[in-house]
Amino acid sequence: MQTATPVASTTTAVGVRYGILLGFSWLIIDFILRQFSLGFLSYSLVTSAAAIIISVVLIVLAHRAFKQANGGLMSYGRGFLIAFIMMLIWGMCSALFNYVYVHYIDPEFVDNLRDEMVDFMERNRVPEVEIEKGTARFEEMKGDFSKSLISGLTSGLSFGAVLGLLISIFTKRNQPEFE
Repeated sequence: MQTATPVASTTTAVGVRYGILLGFSWLIIDFILRQFSLGFLSYSLVTSAAAIIISVVLIVLAHRAFKQANGGLMSYGRGFLIAFIMMLIWGMCSALFNYVYVHYIDPEFVDNLRDEMVDFMERNRVPEVEIEKGTARFEEMKGDFSKSLISGLTSGLSFGAVLGLLISIFTKRNQPEFE
């Protein structure tokens, strides 16, 4: 009678599995938040907070799954790589969703956010030069798919690097020195 030994998971497998889960959960959350017609400031704050919370929770769960499949061990580098892969996938899913939403589902979404931002900045006496810089970001959101994808990947990579570095500090578990 043979006994099955547990198969160790790879960082890529765990990162991709949880990255897809993160990407799809974020699509649902972002879609719901966009339906509330929040102002640009409220939308930015709520989506940022939601993105951080869901990302941290899923990265911790991914690290836990990796450690469970690998004898309770995970190096700092592997933890970082898992988070980085997850956030890269999140960036691609987010960019794809944003492109489809802005171009096909609600084409006025970006214009409404931009108008609200301009009104807010004018009420607070922000110089015209700064208003123009702020509105340029909204025009990028309405650009073609390649610009949207690059923007999403850049966001995912930078956000993933920061979260991966921070979370991996707390979730790593190296093999003891004298074992």
